[in-house]
Amino acid sequence: MEKNDYGIQRVPGRDEIFTVATFNVRVDVDPTPNTWEERLPRCRALLQQIDADLVGLQEPLIHQVESLIRDSDYAFIGGGRNDFKRGGEFSCILYRRSRFECRENGTFGLSEKPEVPGYRSWGSGWGRIVTWGIFRDKCTGGEFVYYNTHLDNESEDARREGIKMVVAHARKHAAGKPIILSGDFNAFPDSETYKTAAALLRDARCISETLPGGTERSFHGFGKRADFVKPIDFIFVSPEFRVLSYRTDNTIFDGQYASDHYPVVVKMTLR
Repeated sequence: MEKNDYGIQRVPGRDEIFTVATFNVRVDVDPTPNTWEERLPRCRALLQQIDADLVGLQEPLIHQVESLIRDSDYAFIGGGRNDFKRGGEFSCILYRRSRFECRENGTFGLSEKPEVPGYRSWGSGWGRIVTWGIFRDKCTGGEFVYYNTHLDNESEDARREGIKMVVAHARKHAAGKPIILSGDFNAFPDSETYKTAAALLRDARCISETLPGGTERSFHGFGKRADFVKPIDFIFVSPEFRVLSYRTDNTIFDGQYASDHYPVVVKMTLR
């Protein structure tokens, strides 16, 4: 807990606080009542409710990304996993243009050939990617590196090796800057995948200064997967961040879901 010279907790100013979310919005493949056309208003309403300044998305196709941010303050960085451009699912990062400037960014594959789009390794069911960006806070001038990813759903080896690549890149390229990592890990907190990330960064849920809100689980399969009682979607941060609150937003709309995952939402400051 951050304190001033007199040992009293310092209350951060409004301009210092920002909100980060991770949200698997589900690729556009489902029948009614979960077609993208039906879910888009729910997703937009949920994003408006979350009011995040940075959002790591998983699974959207380019038309989903563009429809989500249309007529908003959001811009995005990242490329699709099929070509690192506009093809296939994204693990992109949305950011408020009024709050943040993206100074540098990239997307690479989580495989033995990271420069080759769609390349599969370690038994992965799909070509997996990570998107990263260096952001400057226009309010405070602070800079940090944000990574967002979606690890493989079929291969434990691919998840473990994939997160090792993300961590290795962060250690080399963050160059001493604070780090945020978000994503759908397809792994529980007792997994080697989670522990690899936790060896470098801290799970925002574990260091929140207030009790976590919402549900504990993040994946629900449009309300059909009660067996997923633990989270698989995470936000990790380096020690330079102070986590003020954490919640898994389990809002539903007239009995219908925005996605098969709930978004995880964290309020934080950069010390």
